[in-house]
Amino acid sequence: MPDTPFTPILRRMLDAVPDGVGVVFADWDGEAVDQLPDPRDDPEVTAVVDVRLFGAHWGVILNHVRAVLHLFHYGDPIEMILHHDRVDVLIHAVADQYYVLLILGAGGHLARALDELRKGAAALQVEM
Repeated sequence: MPDTPFTPILRRMLDAVPDGVGVVFADWDGEAVDQLPDPRDDPEVTAVVDVRLFGAHWGVILNHVRAVLHLFHYGDPIEMILHHDRVDVLIHAVADQYYVLLILGAGGHLARALDELRKGAAALQVEM
């Protein structure tokens, strides 16, 4: 995937989180606008966690959560954190139709990752 205007923002997010594995900026359909690492850059990481696949699948889940929240008139989801055995996934809404997803190795520094995720989401929104 060629660099986009969003690549430097994603790079700063990923570099600022010591246990960061990958980051995806995607639309609500799960289509990646940009992602790091690019599968061509680090095939070993991609073999463990396919960042684009994570972004697409968790986008579907985010849409389901959004539908349920709207059903009960709670508004849109802003942020979700999902803990897994091997990775933690943090998702933050960016504008109306986009989100950013940050993947951490299990046991990563969650508070720092959340802070970087929020700053990155704000920067992505400005860049849009």
